[in-house]
Amino acid sequence: MHKELEAAFGRLVAIMQQDERCKGGWHYGSISRGEQDMYSDYDPVFLVADQDFEALAADAPKLLAEAADELLLFWGESFNDDHFKNYCSVIRLGDNLHQLDLFLLNADYPEEWMCRQHCKGCTREHIIFDRTGEVGAFLDRGYRTDNSIPDPVRAMDTYWLHIEMLIKYFKRKDLFKILKNLDVLFHAHVDLLLSEYDTLDWGAWESKVKHGVPQELQEHLRLYGAKADFPELEAAVKAAMAAFYEDARAVCRSKGIAYPDSIPQQIMAYFHRRLSQEEWL
Repeated sequence: MHKELEAAFGRLVAIMQQDERCKGGWHYGSISRGEQDMYSDYDPVFLVADQDFEALAADAPKLLAEAADELLLFWGESFNDDHFKNYCSVIRLGDNLHQLDLFLLNADYPEEWMCRQHCKGCTREHIIFDRTGEVGAFLDRGYRTDNSIPDPVRAMDTYWLHIEMLIKYFKRKDLFKILKNLDVLFHAHVDLLLSEYDTLDWGAWESKVKHGVPQELQEHLRLYGAKADFPELEAAVKAAMAAFYEDARAVCRSKGIAYPDSIPQQIMAYFHRRLSQEEWL
């Protein structure tokens, strides 16, 4: 952690300790896994009773501003609700800008998914402070979410559907439709690989790919990073779908999935043929 951010976090913790509405909190994220470095930020989760939850949430910008020289941005996640809230902020500390987050968990609704997710892997050793012992008792219950593994058949169906869909967009030179569908292809490829290689108990897809998918297969995902130029996009799709086909066959062999080979073969052949034709015959 940067020394300035460490100091600001210390001020935020002192503020929360003085606020009787906050029962205490614990570290989530890289700190809870012992993986933080000088570029990391803090992901503190603070436990709040239902009767105080919305009032404390309303004061969140003021609390963060008090810990900083200046609060530049205060941004709430779209999933925030009556049970869990994640507030991200950009603060100024001297001449530097830092991100400082504030998670609020409603102690009366621990079974909600986001609440369980932010207890996952956290124990008493991660406690920041515990005003009454309720935080320790709360974490002792072992709330957690299960690791959700993508459906490889869904990933394959999604992929080949959008490959066929791309033909008309290349013919129309519809750049933004191509970019949209390229993003769908990329994430279907991610899902396919994670259906086989996701063993990580934390993090979003990018962390799961980085830590779980073999490096040579990560290279297949790099194929989607093409310049927004029609010939380069066409070449990227052709290379990527060949790599996807190879990866899909490997996943099917590993999992014993009898996915019809005629589907990708016909669609790939048709894609190549149609893009080489001037007219639709």
